[in-house]
Amino acid sequence: MVTNRTILPGLLIGIAFLAACSERSATTAPSADAVSLSPAGFIGDRPYTWSLKCSGNLYSQAKWSWTTGGVTITGTEMSLLCSSDLSGGGTRPAAADGFSACVNYTCQTWTFDAATGFRTHLKGSFTGGFDFQNPKCDIFSRSNPSSCYLTATATLTIDS
Repeated sequence: MVTNRTILPGLLIGIAFLAACSERSATTAPSADAVSLSPAGFIGDRPYTWSLKCSGNLYSQAKWSWTTGGVTITGTEMSLLCSSDLSGGGTRPAAADGFSACVNYTCQTWTFDAATGFRTHLKGSFTGGFDFQNPKCDIFSRSNPSSCYLTATATLTIDS
């Protein structure tokens, strides 16, 4: 029997590699605890979506962050200005058990079970500034109609 001396070493290395990869002893197999699911069936960070619906004749502002134990989780802060509707998405950290948001100076915090989904909305309105371009408005009058004052209204919706 004639053997090819150039193929044999590569074949032996391939067999050894295959045997090493198929080894599933207690020291190389993953722990059963590492793959068990949380009660909600989710492991790790979660995606979330947000929408900010804005109206009025002033810009609206919104800011929010995910929290754990009431403390902001670094890197989760968002801050936006809008005059029309915006939407997007992000990542809710696995450790998040709370959420904090402000919309046009209306602020609120929520707590929830980190293993479950979370959905909320927050609406805020702001009236400030005077409409100098409106001929019906007189800065010196005490009886200006409400249309003389500029407003901003926004609603933030979060779903994770």
